Amino acid sequence: MSTDVADVIEIEDLSKSYGNLQVINGLSLRVAAGEVYGLLGPNGVGKSTLLHLILGFLKPTSGRLRVLGSSNLDSTRAQIGYIPERQRYHTRYSAREYLSFIGKFSGMHGHDLITRVEQELQTVGLDMDADRTMGTFSKGMLQRVGVAQALLCDPALLLIDEPTSGLDPVGQREVIDLLGKLRDRGHTVFLCTHYLHEIEQLCDRVGVLTGGKIAVEARVRDLRAPGGSVMIEVDAISTELRGSLQAISRGVSCDARTVRIRQNTPQIQATVLHRLLDAGAAIIALEPMESPLEQLYVRAVRGTSAAQQPPNLLMGTLEPPPILPRGPSVAPEYAAPSSPLVRQPGEGDTLLNELLRRGGSQDSSESGDGSRESGDGGNL
Repeated sequence: MSTDVADVIEIEDLSKSYGNLQVINGLSLRVAAGEVYGLLGPNGVGKSTLLHLILGFLKPTSGRLRVLGSSNLDSTRAQIGYIPERQRYHTRYSAREYLSFIGKFSGMHGHDLITRVEQELQTVGLDMDADRTMGTFSKGMLQRVGVAQALLCDPALLLIDEPTSGLDPVGQREVIDLLGKLRDRGHTVFLCTHYLHEIEQLCDRVGVLTGGKIAVEARVRDLRAPGGSVMIEVDAISTELRGSLQAISRGVSCDARTVRIRQNTPQIQATVLHRLLDAGAAIIALEPMESPLEQLYVRAVRGTSAAQQPPNLLMGTLEPPPILPRGPSVAPEYAAPSSPLVRQPGEGDTLLNELLRRGGSQDSSESGDGSRESGDGGNL
């Protein structure tokens, strides 16, 4: 799990196109060892495509990409745990059977395999349900199986794609709490999401992906600093108290039960609260009127012109196998088709189409007549 490299992910001027559709466009990014980095962006902006590039499932059009200190992504894949957005299981198996099979597939055997499976079942809270068939699991429980699978080989890097997508509020809370515990295990985490609360609760640093590149980055703790606009709800505010509060600052406004502080500072907020308490007002709630992270995100997204925004495609929604066999890739570099009549990739098929094209190019070059020889294509 440990790594000696300072930056686990190093990306410089990375670009990725599907034909004449530019998805990633000059993206640069660094993620330090032990950091939880959140990549925030709308659906279809290219977050999953970036994860597939980091995993080596896709080849970049241009740019530099290093993971765990190496540009050979086939050699680093065994040290990466990947939790895709849409997970698929053979649900007639139990969670214990499934994890044991995945462990054997990854080269684990005997006592070590049994120990790792039991440890990760406990980590995700499924040890009491480990022998139930996964067909009886809720979506939140299946998501926890995915987390256990990703942790099975004790990876140095975790890649997580939309971890709470499609879950009910209870399932979302369970998954967020579980991911929060991974900090203590020393994993470097790269999280892709479009939910602001996941960034606020899990991440050290956040970047907003729009227009094919990182538009802005910030430390999450800086976005929690006092400031912005807040609303204070109380049981009642007398006319006299209302006038006293509004005299504190031009940014303070009141009605019969609410105080709003715009362009807030710690000093103004403290003064307002003291006067409310001195007057005997019961404070019911104090909450921000607008989240600093939300402001950062909206400004970044609106700052990109509509012409720069890629179409609303869900890139790479077909997940690759949970853990791939080790060994060098045999597929050649992908060459974008030159014909202007080639259909643009549609929803969910970008990764599949590219893998098939790469496999087809390999078959043609090996067999000479474009036909598939017996046994080819086993790596798809």
